[in-house]
Amino acid sequence: MGNIKPKQIVWLLPFAYLLHLCDEYFSGEGFAKWFSGLFEVSLSINDFIIINLFGFAATLLIAILYSFKRINNFIIAALAALFFVNGLIHLAASIFTLSYSPGTITGVILYLPLGVLIFKNIFPLLPEEQRSLSVITGAAIQILVAVIALSI
Repeated sequence: MGNIKPKQIVWLLPFAYLLHLCDEYFSGEGFAKWFSGLFEVSLSINDFIIINLFGFAATLLIAILYSFKRINNFIIAALAALFFVNGLIHLAASIFTLSYSPGTITGVILYLPLGVLIFKNIFPLLPEEQRSLSVITGAAIQILVAVIALSI
């Protein structure tokens, strides 16, 4: 993967998101039920699907816009940070709860390596002052999604 171009890498994002969504939906008891039981909330399957349809559409749109040079590397780095943090959260949740957090498989085998790939290939293209901000932005979006899921 040494010669993979940023435009090619970006198209891995919606593909990884779709596989991750299937992992969350179909594995174990399903993420919505697992999450609801863990936090004593009522995240329905419909709410889970709506949140993720929005996320998938945004990811796909970002890939398209990036391909046509309508958005910059900052957005891609922030999205990579979001994916990477999500993979870490799934792994940590599985370890700390001693249960399977649906989405951990794809979080570990897709999101973590994809995050590293993007940080390695796209992160250096950012001005130095934007690097930390892109990671903070991605993490903040992950937190926002979790807050939404907790408050439904």
